Amino acid sequence: MPSKSKLKCWVWLKGSSRQDCARWESGWVGIPSDLGGIRIEHPDYVSCRVPDWRVSWEEPADLKVAPKIPDDTQWKLIPTG
Repeated sequence: MPSKSKLKCWVWLKGSSRQDCARWESGWVGIPSDLGGIRIEHPDYVSCRVPDWRVSWEEPADLKVAPKIPDDTQWKLIPTG
């Protein structure tokens, strides 16, 4: 896990049920949250806190290959702080 400064990262987006557009997306910065998970920021999205499995600190070899998604997982963590 990175230090407590914002670092470039890739975030797994699940897409929608109408189209298969799940992918790793670049352009994010992340920082580990004191509440757990990673706080992510991107100029085109609302900042939020997500579980660790949705964030990669290195560019994935294949942007279409999903990470290991835990059963019954949350995609966004509340509070978002």
